[in-house]
Amino acid sequence: MLTDVAQPTRTRRTHVIAAAAVGTTLEWYDFSVYAALATWIAATFFPSGNPGVSLLSTLAVFGVGFLFRPLGAVVFGHIGDRYGRKQSLGLTIIVMGVSTALLAVAPTYAVAGVFGPAILLMARCGQGFSGGGEFAGGASFLIEHAPEGRRGFYGAIHYMALIGGNLIGAGIVAALSFSLTQGQMETWGWRVPFAIGAVAAFAGVYIRRRLGDTPAMEEAKEQDDVARAPFTEALRSDGRAILRGIGLVVGFTIMSYTYVNMQSFIVTVSDLPQGTAVALYSLSLTVQLLLIGLVGHLSDRVGRRPVLIVGAALMVVATYPSFRLVSSGSAGTILVGLMLMAVSIAVYAGPFTTVITELMSRRTRFTSLAVSYGFAVAVFGGTAGFVVAWLQREMDSVLAPAVFSTVAAAITLVTALTTRETRMARIDD
Repeated sequence: MLTDVAQPTRTRRTHVIAAAAVGTTLEWYDFSVYAALATWIAATFFPSGNPGVSLLSTLAVFGVGFLFRPLGAVVFGHIGDRYGRKQSLGLTIIVMGVSTALLAVAPTYAVAGVFGPAILLMARCGQGFSGGGEFAGGASFLIEHAPEGRRGFYGAIHYMALIGGNLIGAGIVAALSFSLTQGQMETWGWRVPFAIGAVAAFAGVYIRRRLGDTPAMEEAKEQDDVARAPFTEALRSDGRAILRGIGLVVGFTIMSYTYVNMQSFIVTVSDLPQGTAVALYSLSLTVQLLLIGLVGHLSDRVGRRPVLIVGAALMVVATYPSFRLVSSGSAGTILVGLMLMAVSIAVYAGPFTTVITELMSRRTRFTSLAVSYGFAVAVFGGTAGFVVAWLQREMDSVLAPAVFSTVAAAITLVTALTTRETRMARIDD
């Protein structure tokens, strides 16, 4: 057995980080772009006399894509645990690139009728399928390569890549919103971010082809110590860890996707234009990005568990005040509310990726991580935007979703309180 992962050279570490980060960055770039463009996509693919109904239809398509995450988790998890992390990651980014390209060229309802929304749905399902393996594959690949004593920071880098994709997507949409007219955005402007994402995805294919597998996986393949049926073995050996992983994800994913959908939420509760809403969101996202790295580094010093608990507690207490501030309608107060939500998520996100990866055994790590994360995100994260919009409409209160998010965060806090410390866990066992 390895005493720990082999210590890679600086150049190889850079390549490893780039290969792991590129897919996660693009995955959340696509999600951020879709959320930010929801109002334009609604008008283009779901024309209706009621803008609220059109937006709900658009968010429903966004959520349906997440239903394919568990399937992607099983398929790509099998490949990643049976044949190698690299092989699985190479396939996920190809599927992601094709799906994003399909979004960029999908015909509108006015041109193709119901076939337009059908192609939109197909593209989102492809993105969800690839996303089912992307997070787990990138996390396993990166953390199994991490130098000794730095797994917390490497896990934070993985989540920073996720936030980076979110930030890049929001920034591009904001730039287009300020530079193009409403008519231009509705006719062709909304396609530009998806076209950029498709090109970047195929560049990512080249980056991932240049690297070998992780040290732990290479040794396992040499010794023929790999799972023959990763999914069934994962349920048998990692069953409790998978359930714990779901608990750690529930509140976190609802908070994260609610935060992403704040870009559209701001427009519905204020007179601010879409471009301003996205700009405020992007500013808070930048603070979140920087803080995640610092917190991940801290978890290597003081342990994962105390940082994780503090982050979960912050999400519980910050949700309702954040919604009240964002729903005020004032740009300054909205920014404060967004910052409060961003910071609470960042503190939890710092150690999160490393903790959930360290909980899983090496033989089925990819599958166990993909199933726990993919299931929780599919059921709770993908529906968050739709549930938030539905609660606001049915209860006639912009603050109604705050209760939903707070309860979910409380579930994650209870799970964090009962999770063991993983900082000294062997990554190759």
